[in-house]
Amino acid sequence: MKFDWVTNPRDHLVPVDPEYNSFNVLLDGHAHTTVSDGRLTPEQLVEYSIAQGFNAVIVTDHNTVAGGLRAESYAKRKYPGRFVVVPGMEYSNCRIHMNFIDLNTTVSVGNKAFPSDDNIKQAIAKVHELGGLVIVNHIPWSNHSQDRIQAPRLVNHPSIQSLVDWGVDGFEIANQGTFDLPTYQYMLAQRTEIRRNTVDPPAPLIFMTGSDVHTPGSAYAWTVLRAANLTKEAIVKEIRHARTSFLFDPTGNRANGRPNYSARYLALAPLSELAQYFESFVDRYEGQYSFHGTHCRQGIVDVHGQSVGYFVMYFIAAAALFELLYKLPSFLWLHARRLYSRGVRREVIPC
Repeated sequence: MKFDWVTNPRDHLVPVDPEYNSFNVLLDGHAHTTVSDGRLTPEQLVEYSIAQGFNAVIVTDHNTVAGGLRAESYAKRKYPGRFVVVPGMEYSNCRIHMNFIDLNTTVSVGNKAFPSDDNIKQAIAKVHELGGLVIVNHIPWSNHSQDRIQAPRLVNHPSIQSLVDWGVDGFEIANQGTFDLPTYQYMLAQRTEIRRNTVDPPAPLIFMTGSDVHTPGSAYAWTVLRAANLTKEAIVKEIRHARTSFLFDPTGNRANGRPNYSARYLALAPLSELAQYFESFVDRYEGQYSFHGTHCRQGIVDVHGQSVGYFVMYFIAAAALFELLYKLPSFLWLHARRLYSRGVRREVIPC
C-alpha cells in the first residue's frame, strides 16, 4: 500500500484549549500493527501516520511491545529527527483496556482474561516501576451495550474515580471519532480543583487522544504538544507533565488509503459471498474477544429455522423450475415432430 498524501490539520483545526496556541508535535496516542490485530505492518504504520499529519505515534499493540519496538527501529533508520515512535502496549482483557506508554518490555503482571481489582493495581504499579505511564482507553467503547447480549462490551469496567485512586496517569478522551465528554468534564473539574488547592494538589490527569487504527481510515484527533525538540524523551516529558491538548475533527479527514482488490481476492470472492449467505441462517454472539484466547461473555447462538425452511422451499421450487425448463424444449420438439408427422401422412394418403 502507498500513502501518497499528507494531511495538515493545522489548516482547519485549532486546539481545544484556546491558550494552546503553538505546538510542534502532532501525536497519535494509540495505534496497532500486524504484531497484534492490525492490518498495517509496523513499517506501514509509520508511513500511514505521516500521511495523516502526525509526526509522532505511540504504538500500542495488544499485550506486547514488539510492534512498537519494530516501528521505532524503522523510524530511526528512515526518518531520523523527523518522526518519532514511542513504544508501548495496550493492556487488554475483559475488564479494561489501558495503554502502557514508553516501555521496552512487555508487562504481563496482573493481565488475564478477567483480572481482579488487585491485578489491575499490580499492572499499574509495574508500569510505574519501569518508568512508564498508564492511560485508560476508550471508556465509551468499553461500556457500550452489545445488542443481542444486552450487556456492556467489557465486564465490570472500573469507575473513573477508582482508576484515579489506583494511580492511572490519564484518559483517552477521543478515540477515533468518539469524544468522551463525561471523562473530559471529570478531568476539567480535577484541574479546576488543582488550581484551588494550593497546599498539596494532585498531579493533573493527562489528556490523550488516539486513532486506535487497525485498518487504514480517517483521522479524527491529534494530540498536540510543545516539546523542546522532536525526540522520544522530550515528547514523553511533556506527556508526563500533562502538558497536552488536542485537535478534534468529528467528520474525519478524507484522505485515507484503500487497498486494491487482488486477482486472488476476486477469484475467491464469489465463494466467500456464498459462505456468508449460509452464515445468515445462524447468528453467533460471542461477546468481545478477551485477547487471552477466550471471549468476555457466554456465547449466544440463534438459529433462524424459518429462514432455513424458506431456503428449502425456494430450493425445491428452483429445482422444479429447472427441471421444467430443462425438459420443456425436448417436449416441444417432440410435440412439433408429431404434429409434423401427422401433417405429412395426411398429405400422402390417396384420395
